[in-house]
Amino acid sequence: MNISETIDLVCVTDNNYAPHLSALLKSIEVNKGQEHVRAHVIFDGIDGHILKKIRKTVPGLEILDYHVEDHLALTLPPLLQISRATYLRLIISEILPDYVSKVLYLDIDMIVTCSLLRLWDTDLTGYPCGAVEDPGVEVVNFAKTYDLEGNGLYFNAGMLLIDMNSARQCDFLNQALAQLLDGLGRYEFADQDALNEQLWRNWLPIDPSWNFQREHLYKPDQYATRDTVKSLPSIIHFTEATKPWEAGEWHPHAWLYWYYLMRTPFFTTVRQSNIISTPRLAKFFMKYWLMRMRFNVLGS
Repeated sequence: MNISETIDLVCVTDNNYAPHLSALLKSIEVNKGQEHVRAHVIFDGIDGHILKKIRKTVPGLEILDYHVEDHLALTLPPLLQISRATYLRLIISEILPDYVSKVLYLDIDMIVTCSLLRLWDTDLTGYPCGAVEDPGVEVVNFAKTYDLEGNGLYFNAGMLLIDMNSARQCDFLNQALAQLLDGLGRYEFADQDALNEQLWRNWLPIDPSWNFQREHLYKPDQYATRDTVKSLPSIIHFTEATKPWEAGEWHPHAWLYWYYLMRTPFFTTVRQSNIISTPRLAKFFMKYWLMRMRFNVLGS
């Protein structure tokens, strides 16, 4: 591994979710090695004061900000827990500079627990994209719904390792956006479904530790290796509608979100707006340590 290597990270957010972006970026900064992380953040509106806070929170990262105000992607409505800002990941090839040849896209409802360099150095072996299989989608039904041929897998789009040269050639991002604009109601999981349709049998499966969802805990033999389940995942993805910053969340890894949020200027605001009590934080903390004891993971 080249410790001087630059990781081009991409995230998308709006003003409301900016504090959670800050927690994600802080987790990346704390756990990275000597590699340079260049975060391309695409904003659907952002308060300048909040952007300054984010930059101050993670001085160890380079942040390049892109502001989108008038784009067809923003005409798509929110769906379930998906904000309209999420669709901005579909314009990555349109908005990023040509010198960016590979990107790592991460949803902002994630926390990173180690250096991203090993993931970044994954050989995509000619595929335009690498991702983690989604444990909550019935792939046979998906294939039937969209008349897809052959046996394939369905990925979760929260983590995407994208070969930008290949992405620009096959244009799967723009094609997925076009499909959504043509009829969003056809897709149960919005752009994730559209991306899976475009990349059917044309993506590289990556170890579940790099996009670890709660469902993986329930199906370890089907979706995860033994080592993945018994160790702290590399990237934890809070995929459900109830997020770790909400009082009703019971995810066993939820404390990790609060651990990193406490190291940002947004901790008090998020805690107060979601009415998270001291006993509730203590409960998150206890669940976190019980989980670590169960899996015999005692490192930080």
